[in-house]
Amino acid sequence: MKTDVSFVILSYNDADMVIGAVKSIKKLKTKYKYDIYVVDNGSKDEAIERIRKEIKLIKLSKNIGTAAYDAAARKSNSKYIFFTGCDIEVKEDMLDKLVDFLEKNKIVVQAAPKYIDFRNRKKTDLAGTWLSRAFYSGTFKDNILGSKPIEIPYIGTGLIRNDFIKKFGYIFDNNYFFYGEDVDLGLRIRLTGYKVYYIPDAIVYHKGSISRKIFNSYFLTFLMERNLLRTFFTSLSVKNLFLFLPYVLAARLFAIIKDFLRLKFLDGLARLYAILWILFHFAIIIQKRNIIQKLRKVDDNELLKFFTEKYLLRL
Repeated sequence: MKTDVSFVILSYNDADMVIGAVKSIKKLKTKYKYDIYVVDNGSKDEAIERIRKEIKLIKLSKNIGTAAYDAAARKSNSKYIFFTGCDIEVKEDMLDKLVDFLEKNKIVVQAAPKYIDFRNRKKTDLAGTWLSRAFYSGTFKDNILGSKPIEIPYIGTGLIRNDFIKKFGYIFDNNYFFYGEDVDLGLRIRLTGYKVYYIPDAIVYHKGSISRKIFNSYFLTFLMERNLLRTFFTSLSVKNLFLFLPYVLAARLFAIIKDFLRLKFLDGLARLYAILWILFHFAIIIQKRNIIQKLRKVDDNELLKFFTEKYLLRL
């Protein structure tokens, strides 16, 4: 049966949360047909078998990070993919608000909901994003963007058009593992002439997953720095690469000094290692750049108008 939307839920030793997310999705009041994929990222927890009949389960042999979303996206014939971690419950009208928006706005490829703390419904967990020319990024945890749909630079969850996924062959770059992969997605969307929107009246309740807590902070720092630098080199024009590179490197130097002053030596070294990784793998980055740039439909002005330095000191 052809569906309008495929939910793709990523799990790593989070079976109870997956079960809660699936039960929540099944309570949706929606006019759209949907199916539910769960991609198990090499978990040792077998409890997810309890709901096998209610979902399309894909079990991977090891944890491959957010590249796991593509294991389901490749199998889906739906018009839209809603991709998410498992630590959520959805408000019953969430899906229709997102799909209706994309149906009415063909220029928009991705629409994301507002994330509210599951335990404290007055607290916002995710309400849009910002991106700096230094290629550092962050999320809003307040209502600074207002209560109406608004264009944002990127976001790492939500509803996305399946035909856009097929254009590249993936949602998130499979070599990123996680951290910064959402920025790459947002800039690819914008480079091809499309947009990303935040829809604040589409609500998801966020519990918080354990799966990212299994890695050391310095490893996550390395991934963040490496992936954001990769995206910097694959996204911008050659002119703007030369223009912004001193600023990008100065921001890293400042971050390293701050780590050392705070006695976070491993985080500082992780940032240095990320820069060295970029240097030694630059040929691979250029190959990816060439692929992305061939699909470019707009100039850098369409990217840069959503960059801001206003929030950089929040980091």
